[in-house]
Amino acid sequence: MSMPTSGQDHPRRLRAAIIGLGLDGPIRPLQIIRGEECLVIGGSEKTRQTLLETMLRLETELERMGRSLGELDPSELRALALRIDSPELESIAQRLEAWLRRTGRRFEESTPEELTTFASLPA
Repeated sequence: MSMPTSGQDHPRRLRAAIIGLGLDGPIRPLQIIRGEECLVIGGSEKTRQTLLETMLRLETELERMGRSLGELDPSELRALALRIDSPELESIAQRLEAWLRRTGRRFEESTPEELTTFASLPA
């Protein structure tokens, strides 16, 4: 997704990321795992492993598609979530799709702040 920023005549490219928070592990040491499109923070060993597997499936699929996370509209994100077996990501995409339908907005005209807000609302 691209959108102009104040003081610029050309659109700037926006980045999207998935952040996985593991809340079931020890407070210290806090482990952080970074990928191109994902960030995993904290959690028990089991939780980190689960989040890491999902992160790797997501990044592998995006690479195969030749796309970045920020380039996917909610319907493409939902299809990707189904392919990588991520019900959590599918739920986020469904909330975004519902919000866009309700508001009559297009994905491309939505701000990152709007998308973040509506992606995080309860289903």
